[in-house]
Amino acid sequence: MAMLFVPVALVGQSYQFTQYNFTAQRVNPGMIGTSSYAQLDVDSRTQKTGGDFNIYSNYFAATCPLLHKSTGLPWSGIGISAVDDRSGGVFSTQEIAASYSLIVRPSRYQVLSFGLRGMYQLSRLTMDGFYTGSQYVPDRGFSNAMSGESFYESQAQVLTFSAGMYWQQTDKRGIITSYWGLSLFDFNKPDYTFTGSPSQYPATLTFNGGFQAYRKQDLIIFPELLYARSSANNTANLGVRFQRLLKSPRNKAPDHVDLLLKAVVGRSGIVGLQLHREKFSMGVSYDFPMFVSNPANLGALEIGLSLRSLVAPPARRKVTKQRQQVVKKTGIPPVKPATETPKQDSIPLASVEPEPVKEVEITKPDTSITTTQSSVGKISQEPLVVEKITLHFHFDYNRVDLDDETEVYLRDLAATLEQDKNLRLTITGHTDNIGQEKFNQRLSEKRAEAVRDYLLRQGVSADRLQAEGKGMRVPLNDNKTEADRARNRRVEIVMYVK
Repeated sequence: MAMLFVPVALVGQSYQFTQYNFTAQRVNPGMIGTSSYAQLDVDSRTQKTGGDFNIYSNYFAATCPLLHKSTGLPWSGIGISAVDDRSGGVFSTQEIAASYSLIVRPSRYQVLSFGLRGMYQLSRLTMDGFYTGSQYVPDRGFSNAMSGESFYESQAQVLTFSAGMYWQQTDKRGIITSYWGLSLFDFNKPDYTFTGSPSQYPATLTFNGGFQAYRKQDLIIFPELLYARSSANNTANLGVRFQRLLKSPRNKAPDHVDLLLKAVVGRSGIVGLQLHREKFSMGVSYDFPMFVSNPANLGALEIGLSLRSLVAPPARRKVTKQRQQVVKKTGIPPVKPATETPKQDSIPLASVEPEPVKEVEITKPDTSITTTQSSVGKISQEPLVVEKITLHFHFDYNRVDLDDETEVYLRDLAATLEQDKNLRLTITGHTDNIGQEKFNQRLSEKRAEAVRDYLLRQGVSADRLQAEGKGMRVPLNDNKTEADRARNRRVEIVMYVK
């Protein structure tokens, strides 16, 4: 029976995990490094068979993105993985692999990645756990005592290479709306052998994909498919992921709970439950025979776990390191930069700390008309400032995207400008102190332009809008904490009558 299992195990090794979102490097090497989080994955599976022995499969992986120093976004990713697979004490496989991906961005919310993977695999066939009739002792059962029979262990080693392409699209909050990937595993088709007569390791073509078929408020229905085809094996894992979004800060991708209802065609049904949060994911699933007799899988329990940590961009790491060195050498915290003196009549309408949230501050200035006398006696009148508005958007590090709540506010502001044609706006962008001054200056200009462009799309005339950036030169605080830096990533709007 063990001998019958060997070719199945060799051909199907890469596809025995049900919760394949925890085993991305075995599905498509292009999937690594597509987010700004370093990740550690563990997946363990126990499968019962009709041969009265269990199959134990354990997967371990670590991935890390490489971030661009100017944008803070991933441009590539690296990963390593290891698998230990054992079948009834007779057959075992161990493998170790390294992966690399190169990432491009066709648009703001799309990622296209190309990945490569190299894997070394060692398979062992041993008869130590295999008993024959000559080892049967009446009234006692099977004995492992020496019976005069010759037992042996044989090995097969392969070095394989794989490649993949992966694409995904998200919405403004980072929720995946669709994805697909195409990969070719073991394309070099190395020879392997247990008995001295070599056989060729087959290449496997894999497709994985899914999309939001339905969404209403916090409920998403997401059909998914994983299909693998090789010369000796075809596998189709298809079904639906029911996703329930949980309440989360607006500047982060929301936490969610997933219910999995899937099937491996011609083999088994699958039911699973997963919890996904910012820093970890965990899931459990169970495979069961469905419609057909499947002696290779009488039931399989699988548990997955992922741990994540946000990777800081190189510029932020450099500034943090310099700041720590200054404190270590002198014992004195860094000098605080100059800050604006807050207006006494500034009224914060909304504020949630410490998350980088949208905040609107409206300052009512003195409504008297200011006049100045020039050296030649000519009197000029300055514009009458109606109010000053400070918007603390959900700006992530190095980002200029406007969130939904801000767009609603700007639509109301556009309606106000439509009612009074005499009103004008000066829009000024600001950043935190992380990164180079020249880059932050351009980033602040882009943030101001993002607000101006949105108002233009609402029908406001261009001659009524002026956009400018002040970079990190006018902070509201000392940029000491992430909450402070979030408040400095802002846009200020001055409304006046000219």
